Amino acid sequence: MATSDHGHGKHAGHGTKAGHEHQEMRTAEGFGTVQSITKDGNSVVLAHEPIAELRWPAMTMELALADPALAEGIDAEERVRFVLRQTGETDYVIVSIEQVRAQ
Repeated sequence: MATSDHGHGKHAGHGTKAGHEHQEMRTAEGFGTVQSITKDGNSVVLAHEPIAELRWPAMTMELALADPALAEGIDAEERVRFVLRQTGETDYVIVSIEQVRAQ
């Protein structure tokens, strides 16, 4: 998959109020569970919690990685914290992902 829109075209209003205000949202943090890492290592499928900054409900989606090396050491079924960076009106890429250790 070349982009990280992954069905969010229908959610084009997420994180926006009107006009060009979406430019204000550049990054957002989320938590979720890795479902899988694509064979090419360019994206991960995450079951993430709601992301209030983006007005995204909890859902499972595939998100592109800024660098495939980000997924090194991350396995399926692991709980993670991740940071998304906006790359287009409704496109986001993961720029940071790390395991969340149980307390």
